[in-house]
Amino acid sequence: MFPRVWNDPSVEPRERKRILRLLVEDVTLINGETIQVHVRLRGGATRSLTLAKPLPIAQIRKTKPEVVAEIDALLDHYCDREVAEILNRQGRRTWQDEPFNLKKIAHIRQAFNLKCRYRRLRARGLLTAKEMSARHGVTTTTINLWGREGRLKKHRYDNVRRCLYEPVDDSAVIKGRGGRQPKQPRFTFAQAG
Repeated sequence: MFPRVWNDPSVEPRERKRILRLLVEDVTLINGETIQVHVRLRGGATRSLTLAKPLPIAQIRKTKPEVVAEIDALLDHYCDREVAEILNRQGRRTWQDEPFNLKKIAHIRQAFNLKCRYRRLRARGLLTAKEMSARHGVTTTTINLWGREGRLKKHRYDNVRRCLYEPVDDSAVIKGRGGRQPKQPRFTFAQAG
């Protein structure tokens, strides 16, 4: 009888509270390693429950260490957006059971002091187009063209397709020239593939 009355959708919440007040004398909570609940009913009967303590919200919201380690490893080869896409393809989700995105990866990277893709590439000795152009005596446009043509090995570091270039020996590039009889630059090393 009680479950049918309690679960009836026509019974309002205040009526359910009134029913509880009629049935329950008092409730005692003991907060320790587990939560113990002791309920004394009006008729004198008692009921005891033991409940597991919920995790603190800070621990629930914290990114799992294995996900952080995977993000750290992926940042060696991919930018934030690409890392998010890879994790989503693997079926990984945030603590809120939402897919990863660029902002969430950037937040995790900052929270756990992970180096961004740009800093990782710079630590490996890669150069900007400006640095490459100064090194080889050509314009940045030429460096970018050589990168698109595959003459220079380039690595993307962000989501707007900016990249850094692997350095080549100063004598590896022999500049061409423009004019009436233009001469294309020559490369004395094997071209990037």
